[in-house]
Amino acid sequence: MLLLALMTGACAAPPPPNTADIDSGHFDVRLARMYLDGNGVPRDETKAAYLLSNASAVGDVDAKEMLARLYAEGRGLKRDDELATSLFRTAVDGGNVAALTDLGRMVETGRGTPPDPESALEFYERGMDAGDPAARENYQRLKKSLETPPAKSVPAAATPQISSEKLAAPD
Repeated sequence: MLLLALMTGACAAPPPPNTADIDSGHFDVRLARMYLDGNGVPRDETKAAYLLSNASAVGDVDAKEMLARLYAEGRGLKRDDELATSLFRTAVDGGNVAALTDLGRMVETGRGTPPDPESALEFYERGMDAGDPAARENYQRLKKSLETPPAKSVPAAATPQISSEKLAAPD
């Protein structure tokens, strides 16, 4: 019996995350939104970033996506494209749909990562499949630009040369 109890304990699932931490994360996200919008509190992007950082630390994927936007835009804290891209990736891995479009933009433009339009298309397509209208717009725009051949360069008109010779007066 003791052996069975020990074996069962060794195979038991890990304990669920601390509910207080999860609730705190959701509360911090709601409060951060209020600070970002100035809804019922003075608008304060620095406080919002602090609250989102706390919520992100306890695993809230919405907080990760919102904090990534603040880093990408330099709102409330110093702009950091690499950190923004990393946070967007974590939010995508956690199932945040909006982060797919955000990450697609970062990858498309090479912010925080080397530019990769084909990967950006994949992020936009996943966002489209999840119902994000912004992802659809970005997908269509990027797909069209990749299909359109680059414009042929037109040779520049000859630049008139200024002569150092003295011109004769007209007759």
